[in-house]
Amino acid sequence: MRVIRTFILRLLVDSAEPEALRGDLRPMPEGKAQPFPDEQALLALLHRLASPAQESPPAGEKCIGDHSNPRGGESTAKTNRRERRERRGFL
Repeated sequence: MRVIRTFILRLLVDSAEPEALRGDLRPMPEGKAQPFPDEQALLALLHRLASPAQESPPAGEKCIGDHSNPRGGESTAKTNRRERRERRGFL
């Protein structure tokens, strides 16, 4: 199942360090801004917020694709495709 997640990304630019990437990320429609000090922390934050650990999308977010198992986990067809790709070395 695909889920569209919406965030507001605020980048804070310091004129003394214009190359530094820092700021905060706020999940929408409601969520608390979560700061990040660098690129690695931003990527880790995105992975954590978009992880499949959440069983259903937050209110106001949209599911796309296979709806046969909307409360988490993969459908049998999706699991079979993933296993075939793994055997062929794609994952």
